Amino acid sequence: MSMRTAIKKVLMLACAAVLLCSCVDYSKIAFSDFRVTSIDSLRYSLTDMSAIVNSNLTVDNPYFAMTLKDFEAEVVAPDGESLGEVRMDDGTLLDIAAKDKTLLEAPLRVRVRNPLKLLSLGTDAVRVLSEEDYKVNYSFAVSRGGKFYKINKKNVPLGSLIKTEE
Repeated sequence: MSMRTAIKKVLMLACAAVLLCSCVDYSKIAFSDFRVTSIDSLRYSLTDMSAIVNSNLTVDNPYFAMTLKDFEAEVVAPDGESLGEVRMDDGTLLDIAAKDKTLLEAPLRVRVRNPLKLLSLGTDAVRVLSEEDYKVNYSFAVSRGGKFYKINKKNVPLGSLIKTEE
């Protein structure tokens, strides 16, 4: 596997984990069909990697219409080291329809602080990250009726957010 392919897989994993955790409090909201449509502005070195990841995600929302903004997340290793961050651009608003399926399209800014650590996990990175004690800290704002409410979650087990097929 080439370095570029491995980096793309790591970026896709980080985006999927973060997007899946964004609405944990709303247990009946279902996510499906996460896809990375393109990766732009990929920059990497031995100590840092960043990219803009364009993605699609289908949200099945049985509740009221809402708008999501200011999404930020951080993946933390068992030793407390921050592995990377994912965030939406300032000003990006995602409208989620009430009692319907909505296709969300969002560019995400992804930064991995220690790409060699993630690449060292090899092709089993998804399994290792879901079995180990990796955590996700995230925040976002949702609105109902024009007023935004900030939601923060800390130390959410990454394994509870990643679904792997055996």
